[in-house]
Amino acid sequence: MKIWIHRYQLNPMDLRFKPRAGALLKVEWAFEQIGYSDLHPWPEFGEPSLDEHIESLRKVQFTHLAGKSLEFNYIDREYRLTRVNAFSGLIPPRSHRLVTDLLKVDGSLLADWFKQGFSHIKVKMGGNLAAETEVLVQNAFATPLMWRIDLNGKLSAPEFTDWWKNLGEAVKPRIDFIEDPTSGEELKFVGPWANDWIKQERAQVRILKPAREGVEELAKYSRLIFTHGMDHPLGQACAAWAASRFYANHPKKTEVCGLAAPSLYEPNDFSKQWTCEGPRMKPTTGMGFGFDDLLVGLKWERIL
Repeated sequence: MKIWIHRYQLNPMDLRFKPRAGALLKVEWAFEQIGYSDLHPWPEFGEPSLDEHIESLRKVQFTHLAGKSLEFNYIDREYRLTRVNAFSGLIPPRSHRLVTDLLKVDGSLLADWFKQGFSHIKVKMGGNLAAETEVLVQNAFATPLMWRIDLNGKLSAPEFTDWWKNLGEAVKPRIDFIEDPTSGEELKFVGPWANDWIKQERAQVRILKPAREGVEELAKYSRLIFTHGMDHPLGQACAAWAASRFYANHPKKTEVCGLAAPSLYEPNDFSKQWTCEGPRMKPTTGMGFGFDDLLVGLKWERIL
């Protein structure tokens, strides 16, 4: 096995957020059997730093995230060997519209998204909860869009309980689920909770990042919503493939996912090839997970 890396930086469109760093992996599994994948950690959520993951590859003592990246790398290699696109015969699921700043949302913007074909929006909340809640209440019925709320564990259990109690019974049916509602304290009552980074025992919805976990680990959940780790377009393609394949095999479990995020980062050569018209992403052309010419043209650093 030979391994090369290409370090990259992704620059968020929202200037409140810092640039994100990751690395693409190029692996030669056997003679001329090449695969590509993404490695994009989130130290903010307790994962090792990018350098630690790279060092684990160098030492062949893989971290969990590096090992999962290699799994996708091997899958990419298999498709490239047969010169087949990984998405051949698959239909990527529809995605929700991601909103990073709820305070900038109004009824007109929601109407535009609904006309584009979106059925759900996902909003980040918890930075200014009182003002954000006011926007939510004012716009909950502006369109048929269902709301998905991500609190990122910013509230304690008592804080969330009070917020939910005071939200109003009319608004609650407009909420599809609330992701990571507390900082880790268990809620004593049942509601539309979803586990992403923070586990909640009464959650029936699981936000699944294929770069970090497998479906078989999450069988207890009634709903699986696929998303990516806001990573490189190649990593996003891997997540979209995993979702497409799972729902093709389990059509009754098909969900609106969190796979399309065209306005998340400043455009680059890779994102320009991964187009998204409304809620459904259009797979890249080429072999494996795509991006053939771009991947070949990168500067690669040998680490193993």
